[in-house]
Amino acid sequence: MLQIGIIGYGGRVSSMAKALAVYGIPYRVAAIVDPRAPELQAANDPFLQDTVFYATPEEMLEKEKLDGVMVGTRCYLHTEMACKVAPYKLPLFLEKPVAITFEQVKRLDAAFRDYPAPTVVSFPLRLSPIVQTVKQLLEADTIGTVEQVIAFNDVPYGDVYYYSWYRNYEQVGGLFLQKATHDLDYIAYLLNQRPRLLCAMKAQRIYGGEMPFDLHCVDCERWETCPESPFNLFYQRYQGEKVDTQSQRMCLFAKGILNEDLGSCLLEYENGAQASYTQNFFARFKAARRGARLYGYRGTIHFDWYENVIRVYKHHTPSVETIEFTGEMPHFGGDRELCLDFLRAMRDGTPSRSPMAAGILSALTCLWARESAESRRYCEVVMPA
Repeated sequence: MLQIGIIGYGGRVSSMAKALAVYGIPYRVAAIVDPRAPELQAANDPFLQDTVFYATPEEMLEKEKLDGVMVGTRCYLHTEMACKVAPYKLPLFLEKPVAITFEQVKRLDAAFRDYPAPTVVSFPLRLSPIVQTVKQLLEADTIGTVEQVIAFNDVPYGDVYYYSWYRNYEQVGGLFLQKATHDLDYIAYLLNQRPRLLCAMKAQRIYGGEMPFDLHCVDCERWETCPESPFNLFYQRYQGEKVDTQSQRMCLFAKGILNEDLGSCLLEYENGAQASYTQNFFARFKAARRGARLYGYRGTIHFDWYENVIRVYKHHTPSVETIEFTGEMPHFGGDRELCLDFLRAMRDGTPSRSPMAAGILSALTCLWARESAESRRYCEVVMPA
């Protein structure tokens, strides 16, 4: 039976740890390091009935005989915890973004450059059935060489980056690192090219403001007038069965919120291809989109995860081929692939399809996008000196 250690038993990693069970490969969560250990133990989750809790990652790694480690801390700790695992040469599942500063990227690159065990970075989009099918179409030369990509991400749940712990900029590093890290990864994956030059813009046009940073919606005098209050999430948006008067939601219009609510990035790749990517955090409901158009001389491939469809537009014949996907799966089907990769990494040493190198390149690209947006200049996508 595979023995797994977890550093940071957050919502994302705890769900992934449980999702590993779908393949029937025997495993158990042998050990956890988390500051909420007393709370987790008091919950009496049967999934953790035999789990040992440790105070530090060092103690867990030294005492437990593990087959793999999952890191699910808050973002600013991803690099630090991955580097604690590195000396043990264990298969690693690491949440994104793998780093949120240039210093962290350099440290992670040094620690994992020649790492002998597989690492699985949590990039479900590149492993989703839609992207894997597009990859096959490109490898079959369906549209010719991709010369241009236009990618888009209109996030229908974007308020989470302003009312929850994600609003703490020093912990997340901004929203290029939170969201674009996925999209810029799958673009590089589909093109099989590294970005070499980029320019970017970002802005805070909607959220943030002058309200107190520590204000909870339930304590606000604008309870019935603010469109983002739990009252109006129910009354105006028809979310939930009743008004959540116990909500922990914090004010989205508070001073001290530094996360942007829109941004765009223009990239040039090593072979000269270009891509544009834009993200928006105040679109809602059916305005949601996430996908891309890839343009070659012979055709265009369009896909959108929210539509669950791929369309291939032929340029030299008046025809369109449509591929529809059915069913709804976590992260558009990518999570189940990440689970299988991590299980096989631990059991067989099988290489990961979302390796550390991809995580580092994506974080580096996002950091240069952030730098470009803040400095208003073009930036080369290189490892800083």
